[in-house]
Amino acid sequence: MFFLLNFALVLLFGLSSAIAAPAAKPGSLLVKRKSTAMISTLSTLHTKAHATSLKHFTYPAGLELVQVQAGFSTEEALAVYKNDPSIEYAEPNYILHALGLPNDPYFKNQWGLHNAGQTGGTIDADINAPLAWDTLTGSNTVVLGIIDTGFDYTHPDLKNNIWSNSQEIPGNGIDDDKNGYIDDIHGINSITGTGDPMDDNHHGTHVAGIIGAEGNNGIGVSGVMQKTKIIACKFLDQDGSGDTASVIACMNYFVALAKRSKDPVSVVATNNSWGGGESSQAFEDTVKEHQKLGILFMAAASNEGANNDVTDTFPANISLSNVISVAATDHKDALAYFSNYGKHSVHVAAPGNQIYSTVPGEKYDYLSGTSMATPFVTGLAGYIKASNPDYDWVSIKNLIIAGGQPVAATAQTTISGRRIRISDTNGRGSVSCNNQMVSQRLLPKTDTVTIKLGNSIPLSMLKISCAKSTQAHVSSKPIDVNKGLLNDLGKGSDDLAYDGVFNGVFKPVMAGSYVLAFPGGDNVTVAVTK
Repeated sequence: MFFLLNFALVLLFGLSSAIAAPAAKPGSLLVKRKSTAMISTLSTLHTKAHATSLKHFTYPAGLELVQVQAGFSTEEALAVYKNDPSIEYAEPNYILHALGLPNDPYFKNQWGLHNAGQTGGTIDADINAPLAWDTLTGSNTVVLGIIDTGFDYTHPDLKNNIWSNSQEIPGNGIDDDKNGYIDDIHGINSITGTGDPMDDNHHGTHVAGIIGAEGNNGIGVSGVMQKTKIIACKFLDQDGSGDTASVIACMNYFVALAKRSKDPVSVVATNNSWGGGESSQAFEDTVKEHQKLGILFMAAASNEGANNDVTDTFPANISLSNVISVAATDHKDALAYFSNYGKHSVHVAAPGNQIYSTVPGEKYDYLSGTSMATPFVTGLAGYIKASNPDYDWVSIKNLIIAGGQPVAATAQTTISGRRIRISDTNGRGSVSCNNQMVSQRLLPKTDTVTIKLGNSIPLSMLKISCAKSTQAHVSSKPIDVNKGLLNDLGKGSDDLAYDGVFNGVFKPVMAGSYVLAFPGGDNVTVAVTK
């Protein structure tokens, strides 16, 4: 069985309102005379422009703040000043505001997007969404999948960002696109085998809001992607439980959308905020099919506070290149007390404690869990694709990992040592990444390994610089000291060239003790017994 990865609901906070600011203060102008002009000339122009001088600035010299009197338009006053040869320039007194802050009234509750310390947290412990939104708020051409409890596709903060199936005629009771689901307009319910993914829990709708609640629409909250298209596949029931066959059906649904002949749907990533059960080879095989199609698989690291390097956690620990495992941080940039972690198994962290988002019935609520952290990463994948439409899934994945903000809490608990960031300075930020490197062993996950002679150990490491793969080298000591065991060439045990994941195999030829020397002084001791 699979289960939701979130914690208890918290009561709704009160509604507040926000009013969009005008571009400039009415009737307020900044006017600068030329250095050669007489001060008395400016006084004469004030009278002609029906304006009053309110303030003289020391720097730059000759600059004044003036207010146009009622009954005389700002445009007419500007024309008076601009047409006079004694004036260097005249311009409106523009309104300034925090970059990208939307007018969604609950935005103040969304510390994960913009942390100004409003919840008692650490200022800037967030993904820096407003800075990114100042350039781009998303794209309705970017499609993201949510595999969960479904979502409320009638929610006023979601409905405009819901994908609609162009090959289905709504409500006619016919499987128009012949994919096995009748009227699958917004996705499917794989439990019942129907085309209605309406959420009867709350979890999937909350996830959907984090990814793609419509932003700057004057209601509710904002998603990481203020504009996008999201598809639901419901495989978890009202109690938040499901099974492997049902989730495989969801994976197949997205494959079929991508491969259909008419209007194929290119899904950038699926969000998977669920876990539990034993590892499934059948399910892993469907993740491989998604990798072939370039679909990223975002997986919640789980909520037991456990080390995923030691405890196998499914599906977050699937060792495929298109999988990103996500831990959760709180509003002080600490690892959330419940979050699983793993220096060699969990890729990144994202805000996941006390996250405010949509729930069914036109409502909003707080939830906590790696379930909430994962859709931040899914939304980021969509944002990178919107910013760089030509990027493939490898580039998007690597930018998510390398473009994050290094924080102390993630340094030894994630592969990247980072909490995600959309945009930033100093080369950081996924869409502003420059010369940011990540080098970390993926396999073995532990520092000591014991095997019997004749067996082998899979080796893997990630070594990237922003979107690109870089060279990696590992050697074994004391035997084959200079023999490189890893490659990112798509040869041998490496299944995909130049994705930044270097793979290899260590097969000792005699019993004894070996040291596998990974880059950066990261050594693994291997005991080989007869």
